[in-house]
Amino acid sequence: MLRTYWRGIDVDEQSQYKTALGLAKRALHYIARYETPPTPRAYELFYTVCAGLNPDLNKALAGIISENSKLTASDTDRLYRDYLSAEVPAKMMQDVGAKMNSQMSSLVSLLGTAAANTTNYLVSLENAEETLSGEDPPQNTQMLIHTLLEGTRAMAQANAQMAANLETTRAQVEQLEDCLKLAREESSRDQVTGLANRRHFYQLLDETILKASESEEPTSLLVADIDHFKAFNDTYGHIAGDSALRYVASCIKSGIKNQDTAARIGGEQFAVILPHTGLDHAVGLAERIRHLINSRTLVKKTTKENMGNISVSIGVTELLAEDTALSLLDRADMCMYAAKKAGRNQVMDAPVPATAANSAA
Repeated sequence: MLRTYWRGIDVDEQSQYKTALGLAKRALHYIARYETPPTPRAYELFYTVCAGLNPDLNKALAGIISENSKLTASDTDRLYRDYLSAEVPAKMMQDVGAKMNSQMSSLVSLLGTAAANTTNYLVSLENAEETLSGEDPPQNTQMLIHTLLEGTRAMAQANAQMAANLETTRAQVEQLEDCLKLAREESSRDQVTGLANRRHFYQLLDETILKASESEEPTSLLVADIDHFKAFNDTYGHIAGDSALRYVASCIKSGIKNQDTAARIGGEQFAVILPHTGLDHAVGLAERIRHLINSRTLVKKTTKENMGNISVSIGVTELLAEDTALSLLDRADMCMYAAKKAGRNQVMDAPVPATAANSAA
């Protein structure tokens, strides 16, 4: 079993170096021990595991190792994608940031040019004022007026050009804002299923619990896990496995309301946050989702091979007054495992305690 070695305490630079070196050595040890191709992704994955920075990753890895005693390249890629990868959103944010800096530089340049034009025009007016107020009035007033008109026309032309440039910059900034919005959405979305990812799920769960405590409205949580998914992957391959994940995600999404949030929180594990929903309604929804998932026979696209039906075990629980996000999720998780032990392909719930039900009434 993999152990956690990072202690999370402040140490001096030498101790930090020794700690990091120790983690690096252990990461390389596990790469060799579990016959994992020594890629940078594999190193980052095992380093993260040894440091104990991602408990869900440790749990997922331990499950694979307990069954296979090794970690293949495809296993590594899948774990990295599910638990560590943020490359696409990060690259998008980096690109947008660079473009935004470029647009801000252009805007500053435009404003500098406008300031210079204004200064030049002001100088022209001051010179004209000085000439008109002198002891000897100008002999050719028409020439002076012509000079002022030329300055005014130049200023007007410069302002028109600046206005056109600013409009172009405004349009480009709007495009960048759209890119930033897309990057934020990508950073909160699971890359395989399109559902909310684990990080976004925890954020939304905290927010939902806070709102529920303020409104005293019921809130429930579902946790679903695909039955025998490891065997399905081993039999039909990871591409078919990803298709199965997307199928389950689509079934879940089709059964929930706009106010609800569906997320993929693990390899084959999903969760649904149900605000304004009591336990009875949540159990009914879980049963409909379970039945829908199990009602269709899956066929492998490339070979037309019949892959049979897949099923899910679902745990359901309702938020209690004393709950935190962790306690609520743990209870739903326990119900899901109880459904597994009871034979899979079923829904198990944790009844609301009588004291909580009475206080709610």
